[in-house]
Amino acid sequence: MASVEQNKQWWNELGWTEAGGDWSSPFGTPAMQWYASILPRIHPYLPATTILEIAPGFGRWTQFLKGMCDTLMVVDLSEKCIDGCKERFKADKNIQYHLNDGRSLAMIPDNAIDFLFTFDSLVHVEKDVIGEYLNQLVAKLTPQGVGFIHHSNLGAFSGHYAWVERLPRGRGLLSRLKLVEKGDHKRAKSMTADVFLSLAAAAGLKVVSQEIINWQSQRPIDCLSVITRPGSIWDREYQRLVNQDFDREAAYIKKLSRLYDPRAVSGG
Repeated sequence: MASVEQNKQWWNELGWTEAGGDWSSPFGTPAMQWYASILPRIHPYLPATTILEIAPGFGRWTQFLKGMCDTLMVVDLSEKCIDGCKERFKADKNIQYHLNDGRSLAMIPDNAIDFLFTFDSLVHVEKDVIGEYLNQLVAKLTPQGVGFIHHSNLGAFSGHYAWVERLPRGRGLLSRLKLVEKGDHKRAKSMTADVFLSLAAAAGLKVVSQEIINWQSQRPIDCLSVITRPGSIWDREYQRLVNQDFDREAAYIKKLSRLYDPRAVSGG
């Protein structure tokens, strides 16, 4: 189980040589991942007056969000990440930067956030942190506010990963044969889609959809959850999709990136 302190150490010690862009390599480039994969999932909620991004890293998604709102608030537990974003986006006057303790949103005004976004970051935090964020978000969202949260679903396969960890040296061969997972990608072991549902309900939030996805894994160990306040314009009957084609989606987008994104061709 990764603690808040361990997460802070990871992100502060990371080299960030590509500002996190290397994590988009399965899609070709961050731009291709954003426009072909992420934006189609969140376009109904954009543009928004005020956006909150939790755990922006070095701004892999901030670079796109900042042009879709009047005010963008970014919150991160890593001083290195906040400083990196300040430097990268120093020409942008609509971004507010906040350093937190990995749990608190006390610096965000109540009833202020029209759209919450966090992607490829909170997959590494355990259910206690997710629960604390949700408990605060119910007050931070506007009455019509909505949030898009990428979190871990690894706990749904805890038995498999516990078994894998006990395997002898043949684990590498078994993973190449796709009989076992080669790793857990530092996903939070206590989080699942169902745990998120329970935490959101306890916080007084409505989960309207969950897409459970496989990303560089055989099993769908990630989840994309959309939350809102009960009774908002986004409130509707809950929908869930287990999407085992997410990796295929990434591979197809990467092929397209070689045709349409010069940065993919040049390696930028």
